[in-house]
Amino acid sequence: MLVLFALSFLATVPATAATSPSAPQPVWATLNALGYGNYPGGNEQFTVFVVNTDSPPLGNVSLINETLAAPALPPAYNTGYAIGLPVQLASGQAILSTINLEIPANFTQSNFTAAVVIDLQIANGTSFFSKQLTESTTVVMLSLPGTITPTSSTTSGVPSSQTTTQSSGVSSGLFYAGVGVLSVVVIILLALLVRARGRPQPSPRAK
Repeated sequence: MLVLFALSFLATVPATAATSPSAPQPVWATLNALGYGNYPGGNEQFTVFVVNTDSPPLGNVSLINETLAAPALPPAYNTGYAIGLPVQLASGQAILSTINLEIPANFTQSNFTAAVVIDLQIANGTSFFSKQLTESTTVVMLSLPGTITPTSSTTSGVPSSQTTTQSSGVSSGLFYAGVGVLSVVVIILLALLVRARGRPQPSPRAK
């Protein structure tokens, strides 16, 4: 029941992740990247799902550590660890952990790959050994809110680039042009009015 509950929760999370193995595995894992902080300066959250199906039987499983690494990020940002470990996973039990990686504000790549290494210890009564699981996922970056992807242009043989920022303001060039046209129209009307008043009025004819 616990595994079904965890799987139903995992299915509601939008992510790019590995699926469960096609061949039966006693212990397997998936890595999910959530779409909440995948932009420069954001805090991207990952979920690591580990389940002990015990099919075929493996023994007592201890989850020792989960280390997430993203080599494309700078050293101060590229590693994270799950908290609350180690724990034991009995047959049919699963655990969902979260790990956050901060993305620096000057990060310019369009995507990056993150991989998790999961350290396990197995004891089946007659032997004791260690096991590692690895999963990876790709995070697609979004632009900063309010910006459009930079475009390049060439003028007189000299390349230049510009970044357009979305805003709700009115273009100042159009605004000033509108005021200028309106002023010219007002001046012309005033000139015509003054000219019309300056003309001599014809005297009425005697009957």
